[in-house]
Order: sequence, then C-alpha cells, then structure tokens
Amino acid sequence: MSSTTPYPSLPVLATTLELLAALGPRGPVWWRYGRPGRHCLLDALENPDNRAAYNQRQKAREQKARQEHREWMRTLACADCGNVPKKESIWHYGPDGNRVEWARQPGGRCWPCHQEHTERLEREAQEQLEAARAANSALRPCWTCRGSIAGKEGSKLELSEKAGPDRLECPQCEQDRAVEDLGPLVLPAPTKREQVAALVSTPDDSWWEDRLLHAKLYPAKGHRV
Repeated sequence: MSSTTPYPSLPVLATTLELLAALGPRGPVWWRYGRPGRHCLLDALENPDNRAAYNQRQKAREQKARQEHREWMRTLACADCGNVPKKESIWHYGPDGNRVEWARQPGGRCWPCHQEHTERLEREAQEQLEAARAANSALRPCWTCRGSIAGKEGSKLELSEKAGPDRLECPQCEQDRAVEDLGPLVLPAPTKREQVAALVSTPDDSWWEDRLLHAKLYPAKGHRV
C-alpha cells in the first residue's frame, strides 16, 4: 500500500486454482474488488496515490452505465415510427383528458403511434359493424320480434358479421327461447290455400321455404309456433 495515498484502503483479491496453475502467482491472475479485469499481484495491491486516478475510474464507470442505458433505450424504439425515447416512461394526456403514465416496452409503440393505432382499430371496427348492419338490414327480419335479424342496434348481441340466410330469430330472441326452454322454433305449416296459390305464383313470403321444410321435419307441430 502506498504511504502517500490520501484514501487508505485494504485491497481484497481473488483468483482461481486454474489460473494459478496456468500463469503462476505473478501472472495476471488476480481480481481486485472494485476494479475491472485481471492484474498482476503488485498491480492489484497498488493503490492510486491521487484523486485523479479515482476520478478516472469513476468516469469510466459512468460512461459504461450511460452506454448500457443507450443500448437499452434503443430496444424501446417504436415499432411503427422507429422513434427512440429519451425516457422509459413519461406522462401524457389520455383521450379523456386525464394524465396517464405511458411506459415503453420492447417492440411497443410510442404514445402518438399508440393513439393512432387505437383510433385506426376503432374506425375499422365501426366500419365492419356498419357493413354488417347494412348487410343484415337487407335480410328478412326476426320471426319473433320482427326486428333486425342482427339484434337490437348497439346491443352486445348485435352481430359483427352478416347473419346466415337460414337464421330465423335475432340473438336476443334465441337467447330468450333458450332461457324459457321453449325448444326449437317451428314455423307454421303452409295452409292448403297458400299451397294452391304457390302453384300459380311464388309466395310473397321470405319464410316460405323454411315453412315448407318445417312442415316436413315437424308434421305434428307444423300448425303452430
């Protein structure tokens, strides 16, 4: 230990038997706690004798920490615009006017791209719903409530896809039928008068084919719903 150092310290050294066997005790086999790399014994025991050496080591540690931080921040680059943030999290004003803390994640988005992505998804969902409503409005109505076959507009049961041509009831009426354990919907069988008229012209009844099918499938029940 140098007698001129203003900050006396007791060095703590470590090594391994493999290094001692390979390089000997005078070789660069010693680690000193608080310093990077391996050193010879005399270098490991030597203490810097001035403040400048300590400042140099401290500066090296700070530079390494800054470099590691920059590398970490590059992993938080926005997946859409590629922007590299200066901070891992920052406060923003949400769509409701409240402040929200937006934390960046690897492979995530910056706040503006997140907002744009959210708005785009909402627009696409609305366009899909409107297209479904337009398609469903062209279909026959629900047999039971005579409303849209897709269900009440704005309800959770409203379909997000076009209803099938064989659907007879809207989702709400189907649910009510299941809750009340009413069994499957059976349409009324065509009357003899309707059957005779169908021989002359196509019936003006969007359920006509289903009524004929139900009359065959449920002959005992076909006269009523």
